[in-house]
Amino acid sequence: MQRSVTTSAPLPLGSRLRRLLVALLVIANVAVFAMLFYLNGIKEAVVESSETIPPEQLTALVAPSGSSSDPIFILLVGSDTRDTLTDDLEGEFGYFEGQRADVIMLFRVDPGEGTAQLVSLPRDLLVERPGGGVEKLNAAYSRDTNSVIDAVSDVTGVPINHYVEVDFVGFANIVDELGGLDYYFPLPSRDLKSGLLVDAGTIHMNGATALAFARSRTLEEFVNGEWRGVPGSDLERTKRQQSLIFAILNEAKRPSRWLDMGELVSSIGEEIRTDSGLDFETLRELAWNMRSFKSEELEAVTLPVDFALRGGISYVVERQPDAEQVLAALRSGQPLTNSPLSLRIEVRNANGRNGAGTDFAQFLESLGHVVAAVGNAESSDYQETIVIARPGQISTADSFVAQIGFGTVQDGNLTTSGVDLVVYLGADAVDFGDAAS
Repeated sequence: MQRSVTTSAPLPLGSRLRRLLVALLVIANVAVFAMLFYLNGIKEAVVESSETIPPEQLTALVAPSGSSSDPIFILLVGSDTRDTLTDDLEGEFGYFEGQRADVIMLFRVDPGEGTAQLVSLPRDLLVERPGGGVEKLNAAYSRDTNSVIDAVSDVTGVPINHYVEVDFVGFANIVDELGGLDYYFPLPSRDLKSGLLVDAGTIHMNGATALAFARSRTLEEFVNGEWRGVPGSDLERTKRQQSLIFAILNEAKRPSRWLDMGELVSSIGEEIRTDSGLDFETLRELAWNMRSFKSEELEAVTLPVDFALRGGISYVVERQPDAEQVLAALRSGQPLTNSPLSLRIEVRNANGRNGAGTDFAQFLESLGHVVAAVGNAESSDYQETIVIARPGQISTADSFVAQIGFGTVQDGNLTTSGVDLVVYLGADAVDFGDAAS
């Protein structure tokens, strides 16, 4: 049977445009509804999982202005309370009643500019005690939360708008929820007290291992067949903690995390306590305003300090004028450090070619950099050059890699003091003069 075909005149241009517009609106609404459903899922995760501190317990906080052109200051405190330790962490860090501040970091976030800065404050920093006398910043936290907020505000000269707190277990669980962290160790490292024991190279750390590294006070590295203590103090430990914060941020921002963001947000929310002002609407607006921000652009420094004895008690005190320059920059939103064009670099030959380290050092000096030291790495089979930077200086390391024309920047443990970068020279370091030209 022959099928009859009915033809019709083409639709006028206006009708075709209207139909096309309707089709596009349908498609757009599907995307909008999907996004709203997704955001509602995230909202539910935030609301149900987050533990908030009642406003009457955080009277020292100052409400943000509400203008996107004004900065927001967020105080992050890491508590070393042992009360919530799980079975796999119990016994690793000793026990005492109460809690102390193990990490104290102040974030400045500029939503209007899409920028952020971080200043770490040593917990042994000498601060004025209300009513007279002095105490350590950590002692202010031990007394109550408002005391540490007031102390940080007095030291920095800025109002604290929001407060975030995470404890031992929370830190470890966040790392585990992210599926662990890839972190580079130049040498086998251990701490008999914290339980850290890792080989050299890129280590996939779970929460317990990351916590052992963050908590390490007696870090040792295996050098020339023996374990040697790494020089440093609480200040070096603060730098390691900063580097872990960056590693967590880098892991959390991976696109592969977006599909399970609701579950991730819920799990992280269970590990932190915040002021009630950090609700879903505030976080959503902040996330939107900071949508172009990249974690490697987060500028981070530790407040410059010196050691001092006061009344037979060991403190750290602000080193002037360096400390005030950092704080003045924090208050004004200016760069916290003046990134030098000339970097201090330590070179470690890791490719097994005799003289490669010296040749590369001469090349770096021709570029205007300062070579602090040249030596051999423990391993000589690196196929790729690895560049390790201090926390907050990932962008500097990226620029350096772009300059020399090869290598990869990794989050890692930079234990050498007085240098900006440590370079592990791999087999890809050939004809580097031509590569950089």
